[in-house]
Amino acid sequence: MNGVTREDALLDYPVRRTRAIVDLDALDYNLTLLSARASGAGLVPAVKADGYGHGAAAIAAACERWGATMLAVANLEEYLYLRDHGVTVPVLILEEVFPDEVEAALHEGARLTVGSVEHAELLSRAAGTLGTTAMIHVNLDTGMGRMGLFAADLVEPLLHIAALPNMTMEGVYSHFPASDETDVSFAREQVVQTRQVADALAEAGVAVRYVHIANSGALIQFPDEVSWDLVRPGVAMYGMYPSDEVPKVGLRPVMRLESSLVKVTRYDRKWTVGYGRSWDVGPGSVIGIVPIGYGDGFPRLLSSRGSALVHGVRVPIAGRVSMDMIALDLTDLPEAPQVDDEVVLLGRQEWFSPDARTEARSDEIDALELAELCNTITYEITCGFTIRVPRLYVRDGQVVAIQSMREGYRVL
Repeated sequence: MNGVTREDALLDYPVRRTRAIVDLDALDYNLTLLSARASGAGLVPAVKADGYGHGAAAIAAACERWGATMLAVANLEEYLYLRDHGVTVPVLILEEVFPDEVEAALHEGARLTVGSVEHAELLSRAAGTLGTTAMIHVNLDTGMGRMGLFAADLVEPLLHIAALPNMTMEGVYSHFPASDETDVSFAREQVVQTRQVADALAEAGVAVRYVHIANSGALIQFPDEVSWDLVRPGVAMYGMYPSDEVPKVGLRPVMRLESSLVKVTRYDRKWTVGYGRSWDVGPGSVIGIVPIGYGDGFPRLLSSRGSALVHGVRVPIAGRVSMDMIALDLTDLPEAPQVDDEVVLLGRQEWFSPDARTEARSDEIDALELAELCNTITYEITCGFTIRVPRLYVRDGQVVAIQSMREGYRVL
């Protein structure tokens, strides 16, 4: 992807070398795989947090094209962003909207989460004033301990909510705090509680169209028990696993983070590299500089710990990650590196030497590896990449859209 590429020509300026390639074909593949595990239940892909850092507008459009039943976001701002970018599929807001957001949310037709009787009554009154109907999904707290009505006390409050005017209880749902662990006994208790509430509503004559609880961990570990009306895949649809405790099911990574060498120095003396002078070099050392840093969301915790791929070989990050640059120790590369050689920070790199006598090489750095080095989770890795990193969206080998600091999101 280096040099003047198709997207450069269309945009009339070079796209920054540090870029994220988002594979929409891999996204489609993962959605299809998860749908098969869900036995045909409707998919509600989570596109909150800018599509887990992949770019919400493009990811939402791809999910709508694939056939998602609904999308899920965290808040009203994310909902309006999708509507502003032409997304028409129903969207569920997972947080309760604030009172001053209620009118806009109802006017724009959002599916709204309700976690208390008081909030339901607020929505009912506002919908009456606006002459509309609030489409709500009631959040059941079966163990997450954040928002929602306690499942043990639910039938009477739910019947009250269902009877409120100007309101349709379209859905009832809950959320797992621990479906990605080896021991899923607590998660299974949550399944039973949620199902009991849904059955009690049905017995009371309250028709709820959608009952849902499944997230990525549940779809991977016990799909048959949670594939109800809807399932809500998040991290898995992006080709990442929620933890290292869940089995691998063949997901394909959607994001590849790449850059290029902007400078290569062959040292003829003892020297140090970077802030804090924490990496020593000597005669014969080769150091390459890459224009990426924590200003791009590349974790500083990878200082002197992480790796990058150059010529299909892992090379260490030399010294500290700074705001705009990292250094790589290229001394042991079999071939001499050059300015503009590709560097892969996340994803797979395949390298074919110009020398036909040298065998091709490949390696991969995945989000779980980076997360473990940073003592965090895969979600935080991709969510952390900032607006300074352009996202290039690829389908069938062609760049079809771009999200960048300069232009925002644009279909090419």
